[in-house]
Amino acid sequence: MKTIVLAILSVMLIGAPLAQKSLAQKRAQKQPTTQWRPYIFPDDGFAVTLPAQVTPRNDGGDRHIHVYTVRLEGGTIFNLRAVHRLMDCETTLADLWDKADSNKDPKEPVIRGTLKQVELSGLRGLEYETGSSDERSLHRFHCGDKIFYIFSAGYKGKRPADVNRIINSFQVVNPAHQ
Repeated sequence: MKTIVLAILSVMLIGAPLAQKSLAQKRAQKQPTTQWRPYIFPDDGFAVTLPAQVTPRNDGGDRHIHVYTVRLEGGTIFNLRAVHRLMDCETTLADLWDKADSNKDPKEPVIRGTLKQVELSGLRGLEYETGSSDERSLHRFHCGDKIFYIFSAGYKGKRPADVNRIINSFQVVNPAHQ
């Protein structure tokens, strides 16, 4: 009888850690690792690194505005819009600057100190954030020769590194800009 009890205790003591290790391995296999890779969108004139493939859609049915939406960790939603309309870059950026600088939209107050001029892949632009300290929205605009790019992201707290990773990976590609 002692032998049977010792055998059962031995199996329990040795088997439990092995079962936990096996369970941990299965959990690790189930959690997908994000595979960031570059994607090229020649019709909209850009390439960007993303955590998953996206399919552009027309914004509000407007075939001149293509929206690329990426869902990131922590509930962050990142959008990139490519607007195919001829516009005067200087005037458009100046109008956007004046609107953000006047800070008259009570629904989306511009956070003081976030309005700034930026450049990305040779494109002039501007950037600002709206919201409060715990919930923010990024608004970034870049003007190309034939395409206007609008970057936006909604997130809680500090801007996620993945948002910056996407923005910093953006590159203009031809032929859309020719």
